Amino acid sequence: MKKTFLLGSFLLIVNFAFAQGIAFEPTIEAAFQKAKASGKNVFVECYSPHCPICMSLEPTLKNAEVGKFYNQNFVSFKLNVEDAKQVAFLNKKNIYLPGFPLFFYFDKDQNLIHNTDPTNTPKDFIKHAQTALDPNQRTGGFWKKYQAGDRDINTMVGLAYYLRITQDTLKNKQVADALYAAYPKDQLGDKFSWAIMKKCIMDLDNGFSQFWLNNLAIGGKYEAAEGHAGQEGNALGRLLQLEIFSPKASTYSLAKVNTLKRYMELLGAGPYVTANTWQIECPALLREQGPDVAFNFLKGLINAQTQPQLLVYYVTFYNNTFPDGKFAGEVRRWLSSARPQLKTGQEIANLNYESARLYQKSGDLVNAKKEIAAAKTSITAAKAKVTDPNQKKVVASIETSINKLAGELK
Repeated sequence: MKKTFLLGSFLLIVNFAFAQGIAFEPTIEAAFQKAKASGKNVFVECYSPHCPICMSLEPTLKNAEVGKFYNQNFVSFKLNVEDAKQVAFLNKKNIYLPGFPLFFYFDKDQNLIHNTDPTNTPKDFIKHAQTALDPNQRTGGFWKKYQAGDRDINTMVGLAYYLRITQDTLKNKQVADALYAAYPKDQLGDKFSWAIMKKCIMDLDNGFSQFWLNNLAIGGKYEAAEGHAGQEGNALGRLLQLEIFSPKASTYSLAKVNTLKRYMELLGAGPYVTANTWQIECPALLREQGPDVAFNFLKGLINAQTQPQLLVYYVTFYNNTFPDGKFAGEVRRWLSSARPQLKTGQEIANLNYESARLYQKSGDLVNAKKEIAAAKTSITAAKAKVTDPNQKKVVASIETSINKLAGELK
């Protein structure tokens, strides 16, 4: 009798757990520890507590059948995209979150094996999970299918999306270009094409990007229909930003820079063009039209600038970009203008450091040594006063640069 009662109680507890839907672990660490012990995969729901669509998923996540399937096959965790500590897991895994809600499925070793935008029905939630469990259907296995010659559009869409999330730029470009080549050109203006551009593309030169840059009004209609009026430029704007601020941008040709400026105009960012592109336009001018033209361009920016920190930054840019000290005399006047306005020890130390570099660039080693000595004094004083951890890192970085230059000047 007692055994029957205990068994009945156990079944009641299990059924109650399933009735509550998916059981979520308290932390991502606990989820993977449990997955390691059980051999299960891990389901991660990425959500925002202020997202209406995310909130609409809650009844389905609590569905009894959904809970039964997920709890039998996965260890689960709800990842709040507004919690920096939780998002740190994605950053550590180099996973990009293009939007939410988004479902991620990992193996027990924290490898992303599948991703999907959820369709909000119990049947589809279970189908998402079944796909994640099938090595032939989950997005993490699509690269092998692609390598084997699979050029099905849906396969390439799933793979390009996965590669964007995992930030594999080179593979994404290869697949996205093949996807554009296979996509029916008479359907480029459809909603699916718009979704591909938003979710899958990492390159402004891709055909989907090019099409939608020139047909943004159509995209605007799709966004408005989904309640996102006025947001049609966001996805392309992010791609443009990545392009402008990428490490390779300083090597772009003037023609490429001008193309990016035109894209900014198309996206309604005309007032911000110069502020965002001058650091790649000036090197292009230097390479293609010579130092005089490039320096005149830089001077045009300085004439409108009074903020001392930015004046020092322009000097840093000159020191890093121009080949010699031909214009050092004019550049030094920027430092002279900035010097009386700087307040903190680290700012003054940085100015002394850039002044020393400027003297070194023009061959005046005597004054370069004087400035680097002043920089050492200033950074030592700053180091003694700083308490904020982030500022300590800044001071340490400046001190390292100062000591390196001091060693060169001996």
